[in-house]
Amino acid sequence: MKYNSSTGFSRLLIIWGITLLVVAISLGLTLFLIEQSKQTVIPIAPPPLPVAANPSDTPPPPQRVNLFLLDPTALTLVPVKIERRLHTESTQRLRQVIKALIQETSPNFRNPIPRGTLLNEVYIDSHQTAYLDFSRHLTDGHIGGTTAERLTVMAILKTVFDAFPNDIKQVQILIDGNEVKTLAGHLNLSQPLHFFD
Repeated sequence: MKYNSSTGFSRLLIIWGITLLVVAISLGLTLFLIEQSKQTVIPIAPPPLPVAANPSDTPPPPQRVNLFLLDPTALTLVPVKIERRLHTESTQRLRQVIKALIQETSPNFRNPIPRGTLLNEVYIDSHQTAYLDFSRHLTDGHIGGTTAERLTVMAILKTVFDAFPNDIKQVQILIDGNEVKTLAGHLNLSQPLHFFD
């Protein structure tokens, strides 16, 4: 059998053509897949704005507040200055002030609020009456006696009226959400209290 060089060359040309066609299709398919993957990339979220961009997020400057505590040598209530970053809204600010009064333990003074007392809730109505709802510790933990009861109530009233001279006109003391007649049997707390000496 005679070898025909033109037939061999034709076969070689066909093989090279098919190979080039397969390479071209593979390259085209690869480029297509790369392009598709670029389109499905999840966009990166923009960075968050700096905190200072929102003025309401900036903490307020510290303010001085008077908490009325007992001077044990004179048995009188005296203002003890503290500094707190107080909320601008009145109800939130009142909550901060009363919690500070409950928790204050100055070395030279006694706190007339019984230890363990908690503030459940506060509310200021449209008549400028502040409702202060304390836990039962305020009554159950009280030492009793007219003077001690008076000092406890006065510490609350003086602290509130000193911190809110224009926002609060009277204070109603509640225990666990209920009105009470008295803390320890001497002062009438069934009605909102105005400032008294």
